[in-house]
Amino acid sequence: MRQFWQSPALRTAGIYGAAGAGFAAANLILARALPSHEYALVTLVVALVNIGYALAPLGIDSVVNRLSLEAGPRLLRQTLLATTATGVGLALVAAVAYRTSTLFTAVVFVSTVVGGVTTVAAAQFQSERRFGPSLALVQAPNLVLFLAALVTAAVGAPDARLPLVLMALGWFPLAVWGWRRLFRERHAKSAARADIPWGEALSFAGMQASGLVMVQLERLILPHVRPPHDLATFGVLGAIAGSLFRVLQMGVGYSLLPRLRAVDEVGRRRKLVAREARLVGVVVLVGSAAIWIVTPWVERWLLGGKYHLGAALLIAALVSGMAKVINSFTRAAAAALATPAEVLAINVLGWLAIGAGVAAGIVGARWGLAGVIYGVTAGWVLRSVATFWFAARHLRTEARAPATRPAVVP
Repeated sequence: MRQFWQSPALRTAGIYGAAGAGFAAANLILARALPSHEYALVTLVVALVNIGYALAPLGIDSVVNRLSLEAGPRLLRQTLLATTATGVGLALVAAVAYRTSTLFTAVVFVSTVVGGVTTVAAAQFQSERRFGPSLALVQAPNLVLFLAALVTAAVGAPDARLPLVLMALGWFPLAVWGWRRLFRERHAKSAARADIPWGEALSFAGMQASGLVMVQLERLILPHVRPPHDLATFGVLGAIAGSLFRVLQMGVGYSLLPRLRAVDEVGRRRKLVAREARLVGVVVLVGSAAIWIVTPWVERWLLGGKYHLGAALLIAALVSGMAKVINSFTRAAAAALATPAEVLAINVLGWLAIGAGVAAGIVGARWGLAGVIYGVTAGWVLRSVATFWFAARHLRTEARAPATRPAVVP
């Protein structure tokens, strides 16, 4: 047991998992409390918001993590400019592509703008190695959604309006707290630069975008190819069966990348990847067995039989989750070891993998929700193959001179 806790990937996944449990619980509460078509709306809007607030800074958060910037009014103004532009764009996507109501379009816009501002504040704390306030800002939205779900269930709200409005409003105190604290402290810090290198920032934003879209791809495809109940069912399936794989995916990517960059010897790189893969593999197998056992109980007792998660759906979710975890290893290796030219090629191939996932998901829709999941999983497999192709070169040959700037692969 001690060797599992000594794994940085698993420790990080544990931290993310604690917050992810709140997100999963919120989804289960809302799935039980709301009609399926209303919960489907929650699932869709939350997916758009998750893409929106992470992409909203247009790479400013990545720049903040790399450069010493003054976290003052100028940086906040530039952040608001970026997040507002992104918020307008994503709100238009919501209204045109998904025909969201005026209220839900406003929720997407507000959550994107204010959530993006909060993301930059969290990045500033992270750049200063102040992981407490940084993780608090990053993970607090899961708690906000959980509280919104409890309020929705307590008052017996009949539709998705209350939880989504509460979710949007919950971003404001987080942003205000983070930036007020940064403003108070900025004069005691040595950083004086506040100009954003927009070329670099937009480059990072492009790299992040494909990863964000890929994570939410099923939720983005389903409203166009399957009835609302299937989208709601996928939200429940993601809360029960997808949460484990998501936190493992984030934990591996967060912890493995810097350790690989710090190792110059190929043999040590291989041992590092192999050790983490063995430990994470054990967790995946044990977790998959637990999900298989627990899901019927959750379906029957917590959800009151509203959703049926049969064996075919569970197997599809487990296969999809395993593909995502495998991708986290290949992605981290490529991000740590690939040259800038290779990173560019990987990102182009990443967008091609999204296209393949969309096409396969649409074709798979004729076989139901499981077919859509398998179709998107095909996109994850292609993405993994592309990143492994480049990463493998650095795991079987002697290390090249390290790049002056770290590569980033979403």
